[in-house]
Amino acid sequence: MTDTRISVLRLGHVHYQHANFDRAAAFLGDFGLVEELRTDTRHYLRGYGVQPFVYVLEQSPDDKNHFLGGYWVVDSREELEKATRLPGATAITKLDGPGGGEVVTVPDPNGNLVGFVHGQSLRVDDSTVGTLERGGNNDVQNTAVAKSPKGAFRRFSAGPSPVHKLGHYGYMVPPPKFEETLSWYTSMMNLKPTDCVFDPSTGQDQTCFMHIDLGQRYSDHHIAHPELFSSKSPTAPKAHVHHSSFEVSDYDTQSLGHDHLRKQGWTNCWGIGRHVLGSQIFDYWFDASGNVVEHYSDGDLVNEDTSMGREAAAPDTLYVWGPNIPLAFVTGKIGDAGKAMPMPTPPDVLTGRPAAIPAS
Repeated sequence: MTDTRISVLRLGHVHYQHANFDRAAAFLGDFGLVEELRTDTRHYLRGYGVQPFVYVLEQSPDDKNHFLGGYWVVDSREELEKATRLPGATAITKLDGPGGGEVVTVPDPNGNLVGFVHGQSLRVDDSTVGTLERGGNNDVQNTAVAKSPKGAFRRFSAGPSPVHKLGHYGYMVPPPKFEETLSWYTSMMNLKPTDCVFDPSTGQDQTCFMHIDLGQRYSDHHIAHPELFSSKSPTAPKAHVHHSSFEVSDYDTQSLGHDHLRKQGWTNCWGIGRHVLGSQIFDYWFDASGNVVEHYSDGDLVNEDTSMGREAAAPDTLYVWGPNIPLAFVTGKIGDAGKAMPMPTPPDVLTGRPAAIPAS
């Protein structure tokens, strides 16, 4: 039976418009992205991986900031032709930016653009620039019983965390659109749920982490290869991207980048900590326009033999160590940075009053 789904290989780039273009560019440099090409209205920013660019920074046409879509790399031009047959799809057109190639865009059920890209000229993955350690010992570290580096010292440089590649973006949808959105992405692309989290009061899934199904080949849980994180967002007026996430080499590099962003005066959203589902170490920041972006490292690998997980929603399904979940991570609003989550009112057994969680 012919698979009608579009076969994607990885997430290529995200496209944002910023009202304050220059300040946005300053943050992204401190975040560890490298300018590959600059035009009057756009910067094309890359990591040190194979993609010619992973982030398009564009001047907003108004005083607002906009997310213009995530773009996925497909494995043949035939997959682009498949995409043109989707409702609302464009014809195959030339892709602007370094590396060339062709692109098709299509609206998802929420009206947000999804792009498919093929034919780009790729870079050489240059891992030599991915660490902030001097001396090349970044792949080896001593544990309590295994002492590998002997007679050698580990020394590090301060600065931005070099970004390897774009890993995923977190997509928030209102409850009525959750199942439709999830079904659209899994039926339209070779995406497969890895872990789902459900509301224990209703039994309904409210978050689903997906990976690219590459058969027996391993892909990351939802980081090194792209995935779509769909989440019910009861306070969101419409579907929106909550965060875009970028991989860095290791925990030391991530921590040094965290310190660099703080010293430059940028606003931390949540981190550093370690997630449960996916296991990756996370560090979320607000960019210059108030969008959430993430550095991550050290995640899980899955393939077609990996069983899908399903767990009840609770704080301990989100992180195993790190700071308490802040209000800003839940709302995605920079104005909530530094605020704690509202604490629940405990139940009163004498009056029969149940516990209550205040509205944020």
